[in-house]
Amino acid sequence: MQRPPILTIKQVRIISAVATCASLARASEQLNASQSSLSRAIAEVEGRLGQRLFARGWTGMEPTSQGEVVIARCRHMMSSIHAAQEALKAAGARIADLGHHLAWDLLSAVSAIRKTGSVSAAAEYLERSQPDISRALAKIATATGRPPFARSRFGMTATNDAVILADLHTKLLMDVMTLPEQLAALSGKVTGRVSVGLLPFSEQDIVVKVFGEMLSRHRHVRLQAVTGSYAALIDGLRQGELDFVIGPLRNPPPYDILEERHLYDEFFAVVARADHRLARGRRKLQDLVIENWVVAPHGTPTRRHFEELLIGQGLVPPSQTCEIVTFALAEQMIMHSDVIGLLTYSRGKLKAIAKGLKVLSLELPANARAIGLTYRKDQPLTAAQRRFLDILDQKAMRLARAK
Repeated sequence: MQRPPILTIKQVRIISAVATCASLARASEQLNASQSSLSRAIAEVEGRLGQRLFARGWTGMEPTSQGEVVIARCRHMMSSIHAAQEALKAAGARIADLGHHLAWDLLSAVSAIRKTGSVSAAAEYLERSQPDISRALAKIATATGRPPFARSRFGMTATNDAVILADLHTKLLMDVMTLPEQLAALSGKVTGRVSVGLLPFSEQDIVVKVFGEMLSRHRHVRLQAVTGSYAALIDGLRQGELDFVIGPLRNPPPYDILEERHLYDEFFAVVARADHRLARGRRKLQDLVIENWVVAPHGTPTRRHFEELLIGQGLVPPSQTCEIVTFALAEQMIMHSDVIGLLTYSRGKLKAIAKGLKVLSLELPANARAIGLTYRKDQPLTAAQRRFLDILDQKAMRLARAK
């Protein structure tokens, strides 16, 4: 008796749907099945493979490194099923969702009859009963609206439908049979996830550089960088949806379970468009209060510094401001309008600011701002996370030493 493939076609559909939707709830709606049945199916596959496929993450149900391999196979299989469905429909078959009807025993029955030419020979070949093979044919006929074989005194003659389904069987088998080998290839390699929250209004170039080096060294690690407000990212960190948050330090962090580590300093600068009327000559803060500003949101260290800077010199912070969360969008806003903004840059970026922008010549007291890492104190580090931190520390040291 042949051993069944490691995944059922139903499980292939479920894995593909959950990966696409990143949610059991949305996948259950798509497949018209209960969340509990989907959860059980995934748990069964994970138990059989000895690998976890999904984990809770920032975007919902996120694949693990091993899950990525399985999902890629499942999506390829679903693509083959969709192509077969379209071929059947083009040939006149009435079928809306081929994947819903398919199972390995149905496809193997079609393939065996096509190969042997009769139900009895197919039953003997597959070591199954003739009634079982006949039931499989009846299910296929119900799904497509017509029988896959024509009976004659010479046996069973394959129709075009049978050819399409038999070819599909071969393609799906090739996909699923190579899966254990692909998963075994990950053994001994650094796998896992590194999910980093990026706080607004700081460069964050360092994360891009660290991710680039991680990809070149450890191609099977899943890397994720997400932006958001401090409250949202810290909540994600506390719930385990994020591994680290990088950006301006609060010193101390707002929760006892969190810890902060300094990496390097950035420096405040008032930035305008390169051809802005304020771009020439030295300026004083009182000259700038009446301007339109791009500022960080309320509650952020950058916004607090902005207001304390003005109040410290007896000035009233402007009430008309434009709040933008991301650093890159703030630069774009400044570059394409008459607004000015208070941003922070590393020393290197201050010397090579983006084309189209100019740092105004202006004295800013206490303009250094600590940038660092926020993480959970009790967080056990995976191999992937340790590698990330090693590379991050190396690049932060170079930034800190830069003149």
